[in-house]
Amino acid sequence: MYSKTTQTKKTPKDKKECSKCKRTRLIKFFSTPKGRICSECKAKARMVKKQSSKGYLTKKLDDKWSREVKEKANFKCEICGKTETLNSHHVFSRSNRKVRHDLENGVCLCAKHHLFDISLSAHKAPIEFLEKMKEIRGEKWYERLRQKAKLC
Repeated sequence: MYSKTTQTKKTPKDKKECSKCKRTRLIKFFSTPKGRICSECKAKARMVKKQSSKGYLTKKLDDKWSREVKEKANFKCEICGKTETLNSHHVFSRSNRKVRHDLENGVCLCAKHHLFDISLSAHKAPIEFLEKMKEIRGEKWYERLRQKAKLC
């Protein structure tokens, strides 16, 4: 048979002062070279570090670029004029850092013309799509964008 011979008693935690926020608290503390910090201060520091990371900033810039491309097109597909399910498409790939966030490189498209239409989709028929964009925006626009992307 199992018998409990020793019982663990819960001892009250000591109150400690956080070296960052200077509040005395009963919560879990983390030791750092500068002293003890509370879990709230540690979470805030982690969030600041996350927000200053390259990936976080790139995502924010991508979202802003996408919103501005749609605004520039008055929230309409540049091919058919639809206003539902709009996407922002890069003429030259996002991997090309020189024009990734350039508004001239963005086209506002409905989901059909971005992904699904077999005859005039930016992804399924890229050559036909590019020819249509040259008709709409002009040959000079494409050459200017191509120079920026340095794909001559």
